Parts: sequence; structure tokens; C-alpha cells
Amino acid sequence: MVAAFPVRFPDQLRQHLRALRKRHGLTQAQLGALIGVSQARIAEIEANPGLVNFEQLMKLLSVLGVSLTLQEEAVAPVAARAPAVKASKPKAPKPQPKPSSRPPEAEAESRRTLVARPKKGSW
Repeated sequence: MVAAFPVRFPDQLRQHLRALRKRHGLTQAQLGALIGVSQARIAEIEANPGLVNFEQLMKLLSVLGVSLTLQEEAVAPVAARAPAVKASKPKAPKPQPKPSSRPPEAEAESRRTLVARPKKGSW
């Protein structure tokens, strides 16, 4: 009998990996030894399989006797699934800042942040 384990979310993969390891009667340490990683790494993979590199995941799946299969679902083409784009009014251009009559040095000084300092002797 061939079992299918559909996975659409990382949480589902987490559950499947743990269940497959237990079905084979393996501890995390034993599984780690089979693929050349530590028990701690197997625990990390089971806890967050979305962060494992693809090569390591494929090796793990192979040891557990499963393979990765991509299956196309019978759904409408992507173009038909995309939401319709609403027609929108063209945006008015942003008003440009008015040129200043002050010299550039005065402009730079006006942008400086002022810091309040205590008066002498008020410490």
C-alpha cells in the first residue's frame, strides 16, 4: 500500500517527519547518524523543516523511505485565478517644493536639529 502525505504548510511537514521517523522506530540520534548529522540537527529539522536546506531534506526523506512528488492540482489557470484589477483614476502629480530664495548655507543650517543644553551652573 502506498500512502500519500499531502503537504501545503510547514506545520504539516513537521508532523509527517516526526511520524515517519517514529514509524521506522528511529530515535532522533539514530536518524541523525544515518544521514550524518547530530541529534540536535534532527530536532531542529523536525521543529522547523522550512529552514532545512533542500539537499538535507531529500536525504532525510530518502532514509525514511519516502520521496518528494510534485503534483499539479486540477484548478483554473493562474490568469483566471488572479483577482480582477480595478480601474483607478490616474494619480495627480505631487506638488514640487518651491525653490527657496535663501542661500544654500542658510538652508542647511535651518535643517539642523537643535539640542537643549542645561545652563552653566544648573547641574
